Amino acid sequence: MKIEIKKGKELSDETINFMADARIKEYGENSKDVKNEEQESIFFFVKDGGKIVSFGMCKPVKIIYKGMKYDIYGLASVLSVIKGKGYGKILVDKMLKYVKKKSKSAIGFFGDKNWGFYEKTGFAIKKDLCNRFFYDYGDEKKNKEEMEGHGVYYNGKDNFIKKVLSTKEIVNIPMRHW
Repeated sequence: MKIEIKKGKELSDETINFMADARIKEYGENSKDVKNEEQESIFFFVKDGGKIVSFGMCKPVKIIYKGMKYDIYGLASVLSVIKGKGYGKILVDKMLKYVKKKSKSAIGFFGDKNWGFYEKTGFAIKKDLCNRFFYDYGDEKKNKEEMEGHGVYYNGKDNFIKKVLSTKEIVNIPMRHW
């Protein structure tokens, strides 16, 4: 078992295509334009026998909330190609260690079917946390429809998540869905 961490700009076309195909197989679509939009994102890979069995991403995100600027990570694209072997747990554990080491807040969103998985990861989870965030980019109606589900997070030294949870204000995210 091997774990690799790479920036998006370091990924080969073969790896990018593999991730796109895996996302299409899992979700019916590939919403990540790694080649153009994820150059500075940090990608995590769990490999077994030289093959990618799980991958995920930490996207650097700049948010202004209540007049303060926050540099956080958006957790995304967490996917195990092979299910039931613990690869997802290994992946998310490495991602959590990474954000803790960087002392940055991190947040991701997930649906009901993944609640049990994220409950066991070491990240904190919050029901319906998506309702507090709005992707302020592109089609406003579509963005509102996409924001359903729960949140998985780590509260870094900036206390961003704690501050968000202490209010009822919406957090505008100035980009398309990560």
